[in-house]
Amino acid sequence: MVHAQLGGRRVLMGIGYGVVIVGLGLVSGCIPESKPGFDSPAPSKRLDAIVDASGLEDDESLVKLVEKLRSYDPAERMFAIRSLQIRTGETLGYDHAGHDWKRLEAFTRWVDYLEERGIDISGFAADMADSVDDGESGEETPMDQDGDE
Repeated sequence: MVHAQLGGRRVLMGIGYGVVIVGLGLVSGCIPESKPGFDSPAPSKRLDAIVDASGLEDDESLVKLVEKLRSYDPAERMFAIRSLQIRTGETLGYDHAGHDWKRLEAFTRWVDYLEERGIDISGFAADMADSVDDGESGEETPMDQDGDE
């Protein structure tokens, strides 16, 4: 009788797991697929847009690639600099894994690069100033010591 009860529980548990798996499958089919693009909520779609931009010749995508050099995501930064290198033949000393202050210096060189070519950067110039004002300039400040104020 004990075996019959345990066997019945296993069957019920198996059915329960099956229902959960089928339910997850149905729910995943209901989730809308993210749209591709530089601003997509899906990281893979953003990376796709960055890679695709390496084959484009328009100014807008070039600006978007330079914007991605300031991304928090190192993969986005890496793909962006490689796409820029493919398009322009330049890296301007940008290292996606470098210190923040070095990346900022190289990003500024890219902004200068765009400006020298007459490419409109007004869309992200304000964002760049905000990020520097918010302390993302890479400047290190000494930490307060105990008892020092």
